[in-house]
Amino acid sequence: MIYLKIIRWQNLIMIILLQYLLRYCMALPILEMQNLGLLLTDSEFFILSISCVLIAAGGYVINDIEDVNIDRINKSEQQIIGRKMDVNTAYNYYLLLTFSGVSGGLYLTYVKDYSYVFYVNLISAGLLYFYSTSYKCIPVIGNLIVGLLSSIVVFMVILNEPFARNDQSVMLMIGVFMLFSFLTTVLREFIKDIEDEEGDLSCDCQTLANTLGMNRSKWIAISLTLVVVCLLLTTQIAARQWESLLPFLYLVALVDIPLTYVVFLLYKARDKAAFKKAGNWLKMAMFAFITSLIVYYYNFNL
Repeated sequence: MIYLKIIRWQNLIMIILLQYLLRYCMALPILEMQNLGLLLTDSEFFILSISCVLIAAGGYVINDIEDVNIDRINKSEQQIIGRKMDVNTAYNYYLLLTFSGVSGGLYLTYVKDYSYVFYVNLISAGLLYFYSTSYKCIPVIGNLIVGLLSSIVVFMVILNEPFARNDQSVMLMIGVFMLFSFLTTVLREFIKDIEDEEGDLSCDCQTLANTLGMNRSKWIAISLTLVVVCLLLTTQIAARQWESLLPFLYLVALVDIPLTYVVFLLYKARDKAAFKKAGNWLKMAMFAFITSLIVYYYNFNL
């Protein structure tokens, strides 16, 4: 069980869900309307998605290895490495996961001739390693790297799909999900930095949150959340989304309102538990935004 907990299996399921919904509930239906299709077979896409997940899983492990001392303060009861798993075992686990993920990209690029997958996987694995060992303690840089990697997960769906990349509707949806993933991931990481301020300071990890202090950091988080809400509302109005009532109601009820509630929670937050609650509501809104693709697909096929 500890091998599953350390790789944050819930987050990995969200990656798989996001990629599969973008492929089968968005890109494929749009292309099929034009008698077009996707280049990757189902099995090849499975390898692509699993390779992304394995690299992300390795990133979680190396991050926990580097955070052993910080986690003793921030989440001592939940700490795995150093308590339930020794560092050497964890490092071997990291190598296995990362090597397997990069190997999946190697197979797709050099055996199946899908360009760039191996290189994107390799760069992603490298960024996760250097994020964990140094970049996360550089104000802003660490947050931006994680946000960038989350948007890459979205783009991987159409990386080797020429028909999808040439379709404006598909690319518009991919762009929306890339932007949403980037902004909400940066926000989620920033809120987490505020939660972990005590442990980060004790280990001289200079995040933006402990550089500015809780109050200033809180207002940055509020501002970023409002930017996300405003962008969503602007997109919904520009697309006249209310003309498709079911998706509109779904997004308002499960994304717009929860994100607005996150603003309220952040405004009222005074301690670690309050920021954790805001972060959990943000995760729920992110999950609802991903699963909105199911609602769009159902509404599209009515």
